[in-house]
Amino acid sequence: MKAIRSLFLSALSFCLLGILIQYTVSLSESSAAVLTSIRTETDEEKALRLFREGNYDKTIELARKIDQSLGRYSVQEQWKVLILKSLMRQGKYRQAKLELDESLKALEYSIQLRLLGIEICKYNNDAVVSQMLADEIGELASRSSWRYRDPDNLITLSRYFLMLGADAKEILDKFLYPIRSKMGDNPEVHRAIADLAMQKQDFQIAAESYAEVVRILPNDPDAHSGLAKAFESSDAEKYQAELGLALKVNPNHVPSLLLQVDQLIAGEKYVIASEKLDQIEEVNSNLPELWAYRAVLAHLDNDPEKELSHRSRGLVSWPANPMVDHLIGRELSQKYRFSEGETYQRRALVLDENFLPAKIQLAHDLLRLGQELEGWKLADEVFDKDQYSVVAHNLVKLRDNMSKFKTLERDGFVVRMDAFESEIYGDRVLDLVVEASEKLCKKYSVELEFPIFIEIFPKQQDFAIRTFGLPGGSGFLGVCFGRVVTMNSPAAQGSNLTSWESVLWHEFCHVVTLQKTKNKMPRWLSEGISVYEEKLADPAWGDSMSIPYRKMITGGELTPVSQLSSAFLRPKSGQHLQFAYYESSLVVEYIVDQFGLESLLKVLDDLAIGTPINDALRRHVAPVEFLDKKFDAHAKQLADQLAADANWDIPNPEAAPELGYWKQWNQDHPDNVEGLLMLAKLLFSEKKYAEAVDALQRVIELTPELKTPYPLLARCYRELDQQDKAISALEKYARLDADSVEVFLSLLQNTSAQGDWEKTRKYARKLAGVNPLLTAPHRFLSMAAQKLGDDRSLIDALAVLSKMNPLDASDVHFRLASALNREKRYAEAKTEVVKALENAPRYRDAHQLLLTILDNIEVELEAKPEESQATQSAEKMNSAKIKNSVGPGSGLIEKQSEKSN
Repeated sequence: MKAIRSLFLSALSFCLLGILIQYTVSLSESSAAVLTSIRTETDEEKALRLFREGNYDKTIELARKIDQSLGRYSVQEQWKVLILKSLMRQGKYRQAKLELDESLKALEYSIQLRLLGIEICKYNNDAVVSQMLADEIGELASRSSWRYRDPDNLITLSRYFLMLGADAKEILDKFLYPIRSKMGDNPEVHRAIADLAMQKQDFQIAAESYAEVVRILPNDPDAHSGLAKAFESSDAEKYQAELGLALKVNPNHVPSLLLQVDQLIAGEKYVIASEKLDQIEEVNSNLPELWAYRAVLAHLDNDPEKELSHRSRGLVSWPANPMVDHLIGRELSQKYRFSEGETYQRRALVLDENFLPAKIQLAHDLLRLGQELEGWKLADEVFDKDQYSVVAHNLVKLRDNMSKFKTLERDGFVVRMDAFESEIYGDRVLDLVVEASEKLCKKYSVELEFPIFIEIFPKQQDFAIRTFGLPGGSGFLGVCFGRVVTMNSPAAQGSNLTSWESVLWHEFCHVVTLQKTKNKMPRWLSEGISVYEEKLADPAWGDSMSIPYRKMITGGELTPVSQLSSAFLRPKSGQHLQFAYYESSLVVEYIVDQFGLESLLKVLDDLAIGTPINDALRRHVAPVEFLDKKFDAHAKQLADQLAADANWDIPNPEAAPELGYWKQWNQDHPDNVEGLLMLAKLLFSEKKYAEAVDALQRVIELTPELKTPYPLLARCYRELDQQDKAISALEKYARLDADSVEVFLSLLQNTSAQGDWEKTRKYARKLAGVNPLLTAPHRFLSMAAQKLGDDRSLIDALAVLSKMNPLDASDVHFRLASALNREKRYAEAKTEVVKALENAPRYRDAHQLLLTILDNIEVELEAKPEESQATQSAEKMNSAKIKNSVGPGSGLIEKQSEKSN
């Protein structure tokens, strides 16, 4: 077969361009689309319309009538193909096989029927005939290539060779792109390109090509559904729009309904998902995907008997179909049940060891479980077989990038990060996770399964590929899979920074709760606990009630607890996603306050044994219907407490930014928080700082927990030369927000100038928690440590600074050597003072410090009789040699003294 394929590809690529010009597209959906609506609909047009609308029985009836009218010697295949497709879409697999046999008797040279027949035979558990049909296509194409030079057959051959494993880019270049360039209005060539790209997860090409099909065939539900799937991970609005268009044409369009089922399961709307599956069953009760999804729902409902039964039902027609197990495993992995997902992917590969979708999904599962050796190996295998696989290509490239990372280990934690960044804040990463482990594991009664992997990426794209398999994922700072945490470093966040310490604490809390529940917890509860614990660890971390959140709650945008996981799925905006996190934390806080932490822990214990969340809540907290009602009232009460005495009339968003207008508006709407904030901004822009202060102070009086006014208030006080008040405003802001580099820099400059070294150390640590890649926090930490006489902290800060190419490198190394010497770490001190001298060879104080260190080394050696005589002699000779080169008589110190004098 390989020889046939190679021969045919070579011959075909040589003559293809010339041949295409000579042929036109046979009657198909494209010709039907361009017919005007003035005349009566023909039978051919009606048959195609009925198929698009999902009326398959009438499609078969009319297509059979058309086919019979053409006579026994007709070579038109499309009506027989349409009949077979209609039968397959209804799950009438046996009838389709009988129809195929009859059709091939009439059209014995048809490769289109044979390609469709390969699938039909598989669904009839007839692998022998399926393989025979595949062989016949190759033989016919090789022996009589002149028969198959029209676009429809060339597209068929492109799908055939792709099925055999031919290089996808070669298929595009030698088959599909030439057809497209000559016949751009043929919808089937665009569909073939789109299907190929979708199979390889090249969503951009898929979207472009499906859009071309839609341009030519506006009422094609398959194209609209394909376009929706291409936008699924990148554009929620377009996804919903295209899905709606597909279902408008055909309300029972199975591919679109399956997309909806997938999204409903992701949003934990299992009852509605089951209803959609009922709708699919009315169309095709034998569809393997139908039963695979039912098996998923049974698994999530902790019903292993039904799960096994549904899986078996999905394999009745085609027992060797790897898609069933692959789909079940993929869905379970999307619910973070990676161990169960791994099991199903291995089952799929037992059925078909070359089924690449299962192999690449298994690679992902293993990498997320920390089983990296096999995971990377599988990614390599997929890439070797399919170099157009976007996910495999990305993983292989990522593995090469990660090979340059440095690995840090402590107490079962394995941290992988950029080598330079590891020198700067790698120890602090380990300190933080060890601290979090001690606190959270005790609180949640968890014994962690080690090792736990933490991977920190300096490039956002690498983080996205490691986490999702594809670039994107904007808005995500970190993700936890249970034993593996991935997160962006400050270098990957751009200018809009979030405290990496808060992110790591949040994600490590996921480690605790996911391991406690064996990854069997709804997303809202997992995220809610992490944000809740974030806030407990540091009040400046996490979200608090704000004006936008108040508006969303009072405006009816609060999601019921029973539906809260869906709020993460397709949020209207980034703000709505953040609100989902905030609302989830409020629910957790409400449960702990009203029912106690012990009740929450019992819920988690129940989830671990597979109890559905609603049952667990009913047993230990309250029925979810009760929670929906009570939490709604609680959240509205919290929203009302924000500036309870304020006026909350909504300003006109289109109002001109004119001072006079807003002064009048605030007179008409006194104590309106938004109006006062707008007025303060305009007053500041017109340098009316004292009036701006009055407006901002009134906002703070109304709502002291709101952080918005403080930065502008500090700027006003600076302009008024009231530095103490400016610093006070910034300190209040710092207690509410942990993410502002500018605020911490301002505070550091002030506290260090005033000699308040404890506060300097405090704010320097805060700044390092936002962006440790700046020199400023380490410089201020070293200053504070030196003033406070804390040599250990001084050593840590200077050691980091020394790796950041400081302008005053010789001074940094000298100060580090001095601190190390005071701590009696003489060997390290010697190394650092030598580095100081390398940067400044005539640094007199460094020469003197080196002599002192050498003396200290000699004294230390003499106090260690266990050291061998040879070691002591060698060290003394080395010291003497250095002393002779820098000590009295060498001229270096004397020359430096003369120069200084």
